[in-house]
Amino acid sequence: MNRIYLTPVVKQILIACIVLYLGTMLLKYRQIFDLDTVLAMHYPLHPDFRPWQIISHMFMHDSNGLSPHLLFNMFALVSIGTIVERFLGSKKFLQLFLYAGLGSIGLHIIVETVMVHNAIGEWFPSFSSLDIQLNDENNPMTYSSRYTQESFDVVASAYCSKLLGASGAIYGIIVAFAYFFPNTELMFMFIPYPVKAKYLVPIMIGLDIYLAVSNFGWDPVAHFAHIGGALTGLAVVWYWRKFDRTNFY
Repeated sequence: MNRIYLTPVVKQILIACIVLYLGTMLLKYRQIFDLDTVLAMHYPLHPDFRPWQIISHMFMHDSNGLSPHLLFNMFALVSIGTIVERFLGSKKFLQLFLYAGLGSIGLHIIVETVMVHNAIGEWFPSFSSLDIQLNDENNPMTYSSRYTQESFDVVASAYCSKLLGASGAIYGIIVAFAYFFPNTELMFMFIPYPVKAKYLVPIMIGLDIYLAVSNFGWDPVAHFAHIGGALTGLAVVWYWRKFDRTNFY
């Protein structure tokens, strides 16, 4: 059996995500504190938004019991991220992870902002002006007559939901892998045979695009965040290969 040797940045990201996941779960269970309030990403006009959430949300994951969210992200990080880090070097790999994560949250916020504008005809309304009542768990509870149910759902989703997880950053890493190693065969959960990265990764992104525009009520995943991470990752590695090849080490 081949052992997996973790590269330095992958190892540190893995430790940070697991420690924060366990810490968040333990503090919630003991009803001491909810780390999601301060470390998950809130909409920039929400009262709980803090600037560091732009980075910290990448290391947070759903802590309500055993998390497939964390499991899938860390599996991709270890299995694909180690290869990309060895190819790029640790410094560039960390930059790629962070850039993709920032691109992920950037596209997500842009889309949410446009959806709010389309729903109520306002750009960047303050939270206090929205007339949204919150319950004890900071979930939207009531709304004024200014909203239809549909418009309220859009505004409440944008302003009151929290974004967390490394998925967007990892999409950037997966795209980088497909860019550098297009003919390497990969296995996907629901495909029982290996598929070359240059085919599999576009299929994954296409599925995200379909689910993003379909906006199914049963689907809580921030698909535009995945798309933003993928596009940013592609832009970064394309730029590096074209203009900055000497810094690959």
